[in-house]
Amino acid sequence: MPRYIIYGAGGIGGALGAFLLESGRETVLIARGEHLRRVQADGLTLVTPEGARQVPVPAVESPAELGLRPDDRVLLTMKTQDTEAALRALRDAGADPWHTSLFSVQNCLANERIASRYFARVYGVMIVVPGIHLEPGVVVNPIRGNHGYMDAGRYPGGTDATAETFVAEVRAAGYAANLSPNVMAPKGAKFLMNLANALEAITDGQGDSGTYMREARAEGRACLTAAGLPFEDADAFNARVKAHRGENVEIAGVPKRGSSWQSLTRGQGTVEADFLNGEVALLGRLHGIPTPYNAVLQRVASEMARAREKPGRYTVEELHAMAAAYGRG
Repeated sequence: MPRYIIYGAGGIGGALGAFLLESGRETVLIARGEHLRRVQADGLTLVTPEGARQVPVPAVESPAELGLRPDDRVLLTMKTQDTEAALRALRDAGADPWHTSLFSVQNCLANERIASRYFARVYGVMIVVPGIHLEPGVVVNPIRGNHGYMDAGRYPGGTDATAETFVAEVRAAGYAANLSPNVMAPKGAKFLMNLANALEAITDGQGDSGTYMREARAEGRACLTAAGLPFEDADAFNARVKAHRGENVEIAGVPKRGSSWQSLTRGQGTVEADFLNGEVALLGRLHGIPTPYNAVLQRVASEMARAREKPGRYTVEELHAMAAAYGRG
């Protein structure tokens, strides 16, 4: 039976590894810092609507500790800014660049392309999975009915037996999952949704985000279209996800916030805005499309991360003014 290596043990990866282990799959986490030490000492604390439990999932600090096998399946679950270094560490530890199956269980659109520079067998996985990681050794999956929803397929397109097996095994672990021969289209739709992550982190809910995000997502759609990158229609995507995904549940004492807000709250020093809003800014520069709303989110969120500021520096209205000034400049 293939082993699952979960590279990045945060809110998404940690929970996924725990659920796979509990379903009978051999699983190991790659984690770091105090989070790793807690998991190695006490197991991973997994919090769900049913309560908290300790899951004795094995964990290591780097791929070099694993004794890599030809049939390992590596699930990338780190933030995109950490992807390339992780791929190099994986290859340097002995992962076969022609045969190792690599699954990008991540947001953003850059990961699969980055991974394909190093590995031949790359799979895209679109995730609509709630995950919260604010405390070392603890991850939260605040959803009932299933653990979240995924689409999976080969990159840049198609399916195969490995993708089919992955879908079957994450279903057995409690997720809703779908085999997708054009997986980058739902990933494009989710990417447009995730452009709001930086806004939430910067403002901490101060102000009306609706108008700002309509502009930011319009920039995103224009840039993806100009670049020839697919994205599923938002209404069709949302209806499909709603039909399969479980129901979010409020858990006492656990804030219901996105991954960028969590990154600022933990003071990580980095945030994913360079590969969300920054991807739109990049495509805009390549194709001559103004992107002031995304450019502002990228710059401010990245500055706050480097300074280790907590969420809430600006209101939405202040960001509107910055976007207008950027457009005039």
